Amino acid sequence: MVEEGLLLGLSIVTLTVVMSIIVGLLSGVQNTFNLSLFNGNEFIENLRNSLNQVLSFFRIG
Repeated sequence: MVEEGLLLGLSIVTLTVVMSIIVGLLSGVQNTFNLSLFNGNEFIENLRNSLNQVLSFFRIG
């Protein structure tokens, strides 16, 4: 019973650390995009059009 509790606690701590690392990486990527040339409306419009083409290919959108 004690071993299962320890393993559960360890897995929760590990999951928290992994999620923290992922959130840190994603916020760094977001800051990079906010500071770069990709912040223009033309890039966003092209990205939206490309996504719509991909979704229509798979008949999702």
